[in-house]
Amino acid sequence: MKADNGRPREMILFWMPEYLGSHPAVWRQAATRDLELDFDLLLQQVQTAERGKLHGVFVPDTLAVGYYVTDIGTQALSYTAKGSRWEPVTLLSSLAASTRNIGLLGTVNATYSEPYNVARMLASLDHISDGRAGWHLDYTSYPNAALNFGREDSDNVVRQSRCEEFLTVVNGLWDSWEDDAFVRDKDSGVYFEPSKLHALNHRGEHFSVAGPLNIARPLQGHPVLVQTGSSIQGTENADIVCPWLPGVELGKKFYDAVKAQAAEQGRHPEHVKILPAIILSVGHSRAHAEQKLARLDDLVDPVLGLELLARTLQLDLSGYDLDSPVPEIAAGQGSPNPAQQYYLDIARRDKMTIRQLMQTVARVSVMPGCATDIADMMQEWIVAGAADGFAITFDDDASSLEIFVDKVVPELQRRGLFRNDYRSGTLRENLGLPRPANCFAKGA
Repeated sequence: MKADNGRPREMILFWMPEYLGSHPAVWRQAATRDLELDFDLLLQQVQTAERGKLHGVFVPDTLAVGYYVTDIGTQALSYTAKGSRWEPVTLLSSLAASTRNIGLLGTVNATYSEPYNVARMLASLDHISDGRAGWHLDYTSYPNAALNFGREDSDNVVRQSRCEEFLTVVNGLWDSWEDDAFVRDKDSGVYFEPSKLHALNHRGEHFSVAGPLNIARPLQGHPVLVQTGSSIQGTENADIVCPWLPGVELGKKFYDAVKAQAAEQGRHPEHVKILPAIILSVGHSRAHAEQKLARLDDLVDPVLGLELLARTLQLDLSGYDLDSPVPEIAAGQGSPNPAQQYYLDIARRDKMTIRQLMQTVARVSVMPGCATDIADMMQEWIVAGAADGFAITFDDDASSLEIFVDKVVPELQRRGLFRNDYRSGTLRENLGLPRPANCFAKGA
């Protein structure tokens, strides 16, 4: 994808931190204080990302103790640092006080939240951060999360319907106050214009919310909305879409489909940004990156690794020698699903042992490389029109993030693929996104 001057369009970069890093064994070599969830360490890393001019830090979330959304046992989980997580809005509000430009985005779950509270919290974050707030609206549900809220796991169609109404209510609440409602006229004694405060009076299938919201409209109008996943369903209202896609060809198809959908809805295609999610191990050289990743792989405990492998392949390999070849899925066990097939294919291709495949599954799909390797990959996606940028997770935040900022970012800048500084203003302005009109204002 090229700009009007014929050069590749400047990309957008988000960092998605997993505490210490995405690799399940990274905690075993991380230099941390004897403290669970070291805020000072994370703040230092976010400030490093801001030094690199990254557009945003996006904090994903789940609502139950577990390995992301994979249902593994407590014994296996105990070999990771994934059981304890930050609450995103609280964390981002703290980060806002010690940063100036980087966007601050986090997950909110529509299944287990109330729109009035969420609208109020995110409006507060937007004011605290001078217009840098964003949110990922999630509606996924898992049995362990449902039980934490005294509910049974609900049907996906119901959750999606609730999520759509949730978004409608939150956007309406954010528009409660018109932008010029606060006149603060000391001579007349009028602080705000009553005609510019609006009650929502929403009555729907899932929510009944009167409004108005008791906080001024966010500086951005509406904080930036992120959606994740590899389906265009649910992306209709998103400002940012972060899909997991295995290659440029599929990335291009997804990119074109989302942009076409935006145009059909009357939106400018440039007003929805596609940032494929990637996991990187960044080294001073390719060999350095591969060595770092190999050291982490060697630290994966078999209790954890074999359970993750069993969940992924739907195949119990605990009775096999770890250093024996990966067996074929026996006839009668059904056709492999896409994830199974992916890992079985690479196991055959690379003649992997069970231990090697276990380590590969545990680290998901980390791409090791130096600055040139990573810049080449990113440039390929941008030039092919398959991405507007990337949402990056690192295997080891302490190591890879620093090298990314010091080596990869300057290489991208040298190629004209990334900006040299922040634009002044809000996260929306830095992303090139319009500010939504107030639905209650005249002419909106």
